[in-house]
Amino acid sequence: MSGDSEAWLYSGRGAAPALRWSFTADAPLAELRLARETGEILVADISGGLYLLDRRGRVIALIRTRHAIQRVAWADTGIGGTAAFDDRTLIWFDRKLQFDWTRELPDDVQAIAMDPYGTHVAVSMADSSTVIFTSENRKVSRFETVRPLRYLQMLATQTHLLGAAEHGLVGRYSIRGEVIWTEKLWSNVGDLAASGDGRSLFLAGFAHGVQSYDGEDGTSQGAYLTEGSVALVACGYGKKQIVASTLERHLFAINEAGDLLWNLTLPEDLARILMSPLGDWIVLGFASGRIARLDCSR
Repeated sequence: MSGDSEAWLYSGRGAAPALRWSFTADAPLAELRLARETGEILVADISGGLYLLDRRGRVIALIRTRHAIQRVAWADTGIGGTAAFDDRTLIWFDRKLQFDWTRELPDDVQAIAMDPYGTHVAVSMADSSTVIFTSENRKVSRFETVRPLRYLQMLATQTHLLGAAEHGLVGRYSIRGEVIWTEKLWSNVGDLAASGDGRSLFLAGFAHGVQSYDGEDGTSQGAYLTEGSVALVACGYGKKQIVASTLERHLFAINEAGDLLWNLTLPEDLARILMSPLGDWIVLGFASGRIARLDCSR
């Protein structure tokens, strides 16, 4: 991503973000996560590699495993993380990417999420169950949903998690398994993003745009409609702006009022978007394994 290859950054309109750094994993991307307090980025590739990058894009820890990595989660404090290996194995590791413990699960993992302080992890499985474990490998709770939760996010201000299925369900739950609210969905979902306090929830709804919900009670707040099929969405700790991408390789940012701030045409397929807590930079994870940090105008 240098020289002529950076031309895509000027392919749209508005105050285009600037490339800060880029990094390329050794294999196509499996997953990408951000520690919001430290700015560190956890990268997993499909060959079993795990990389921890600092906020300048430099590798500070690296481990290569013989396992297929499906999902990863990383604490906002940078204390450690978890990963789903070989579909049914949960791994807990420290910030040096050294394994602390493993646990075999009864069904294929659909999603995992870690709380900001690295004390609990939520794991949803294909049998429609979600289980909460502590950092000491103790099971706290288990609850079931009408559909498997494909997207999870644990909140910073309460011991709650938000979850959505690929179709038909979005909800909020306590880590004890209590249902706070659930709502039916009438479209497919490609991604979930929420503010740190969970008051604002966004779903990538493909042809239905970016769907907005009140995370406190689940009421619909409408949708941000755009050309194309929205597949990925990200927001910061607050709700100042939203960044989303479409299957047609368009990347765009909008403010709370739905006004377009900027848009770009991406050079290749995107697998993940991450946003800093203040919304002043984003990280793009391309399916090929390329990672790019873009600094946004304030």
